[in-house]
Amino acid sequence: MRHQRDNHDRREQGVEAGLGVLFLAAFPLVLWLFQGSAVALLSALVEFMLLALALRLIAQGQAVTRAYDAARVAYRPKLPRKLMGSTLIGLVVLILAGHQFPTLLWPLACGLMAFLLSVLAFGIDPMKDKGLDDPAELQRLQHKALITEVETTLAEVVSRVAGLNDADLTRRSRAATETVLRLMRASAQEPAQLDQLRKPLTTVTRILGEEVMRLESDWEGAQQPFARRRYVAKLSLLVEKFQDLAFRGGVRVGRDAFDMEADLLLERMRGDSAA
Repeated sequence: MRHQRDNHDRREQGVEAGLGVLFLAAFPLVLWLFQGSAVALLSALVEFMLLALALRLIAQGQAVTRAYDAARVAYRPKLPRKLMGSTLIGLVVLILAGHQFPTLLWPLACGLMAFLLSVLAFGIDPMKDKGLDDPAELQRLQHKALITEVETTLAEVVSRVAGLNDADLTRRSRAATETVLRLMRASAQEPAQLDQLRKPLTTVTRILGEEVMRLESDWEGAQQPFARRRYVAKLSLLVEKFQDLAFRGGVRVGRDAFDMEADLLLERMRGDSAA
């Protein structure tokens, strides 16, 4: 494995060195900057720019390809940078050859040959997604996205409640969201359990977001005491139902399951005692 990686690194270094040599190969264009007509001067500048852009695209394409090869799961690049760079190299050669031949046939042949040689030297961009045909990997990515979404939504819930400057309500919200998060992370140890909790998690986060919005809208008016009680009641009910559903689904953390359940009970007791 290490031998293969060393060979790959040497090959990449050779490609990078080849890019530098390719740029130096265009040095004769510098002569056009001091000789010939204004048209020749403009042509030389344009070809320098095209060649520099081509080399930059190929270098970026090489970096994207290295990252693609190193990753277990990767998407194909949206822009085929290496192919674009090779095409520009072919265009530069076509323009250069066009000044030397009276017909277009030979310049086209030279440009096509330059394009093919560039592709042969630097390769092509990855053309398909990698690792996304593995069901286990797809499930892992889906679970990761779900966990991130739930964590973000619940953190926003606590932040919005904290913005109301009610310490007790903030503690209750934090304890409730921590309960949901701990159960979710425990279920993530068994993919099948997290799949079962996907819909309940989505429901809990959606309803909590809606309830916080209702709480905020009624906070400054005469409805504040009622809005507060309503939020606390729904918060407790949601978390209790989710907790019961999770435990009935077999969510455990090995030998620490009892400790976890005790911690969740203490969190609920702290919320009740703060009322």
